[in-house]
Amino acid sequence: MVPGFHSSSLGFHDIATVVGKLSEMGFGAIAVRPQRGIWDHDRPWFDDYTSAFTSAAKEHSVELVVDLDAPFYQSPDRYHPDSLVSSDPNVRAAAFEYLKSWIERASVFQPSVVSFSSGLIPPDQIVTPSDQESMLECLAETIDPLSALAHDAGIQLALRPVAGHAIATVAHFERFGQWLAGEAKLGLAADVGEMLQAGEFPIGARLARLKHRLACVYLCEPDLEHARDQRFGFGDIDLGRVWEVMTESGFAGPAIFRACGHEHLGLELAREAIALTTS
Repeated sequence: MVPGFHSSSLGFHDIATVVGKLSEMGFGAIAVRPQRGIWDHDRPWFDDYTSAFTSAAKEHSVELVVDLDAPFYQSPDRYHPDSLVSSDPNVRAAAFEYLKSWIERASVFQPSVVSFSSGLIPPDQIVTPSDQESMLECLAETIDPLSALAHDAGIQLALRPVAGHAIATVAHFERFGQWLAGEAKLGLAADVGEMLQAGEFPIGARLARLKHRLACVYLCEPDLEHARDQRFGFGDIDLGRVWEVMTESGFAGPAIFRACGHEHLGLELAREAIALTTS
């Protein structure tokens, strides 16, 4: 696997500057996430900002992963992006355009993976089995053209299952494949933290079984009490063991360590993470 680090875990650092530091530690990938007013394609400095960190990544042979689950990007009042399964057609259209616009932008700098989630099901919405079938069918009709667009641009588009979303678990992702016309074009961006909450065990073995669909893995553990991620090596799950099992499986894609909520620790977080790949 390619060890990677999520730049959102380094909220006080400039991405272009930190790429070289991460490379020196042994990381071969970095995940970046849109942020309003900073990495924001509606701003005039977007191209220059992007060029700075993509050039640094190329110089240090670090591959890029784009994580489109960007908190508060589409609205300052809403943590989650617009949902592809909203009952409001205008919201569904906005969600589609958000993903399409970033895939088109990404085609210029060629990240190895662009990941996204399906979107929240409103908590007050009762979903019957019949509703679920219709929802998955509509979701597939929306995702198929996005997968094709990414595929034509040489980018792997990958769906990240998230609790409370239409595609909430890895098992849901597997089932969703039967609705997709271009199933082979859509990869899985597995999130270990989400798998933990869904009780999808054993994590390493389950992911190893799906290595043919995996585009990337987000290695993290939620700290639900404090609404953040656990520091590496301080939680209950042995991420080092997950790393070991996945490596033995032959999966060669990026495995992105993420620990949001500890930005004050800076690069110490990255040192904690890379230590798990050599223990």
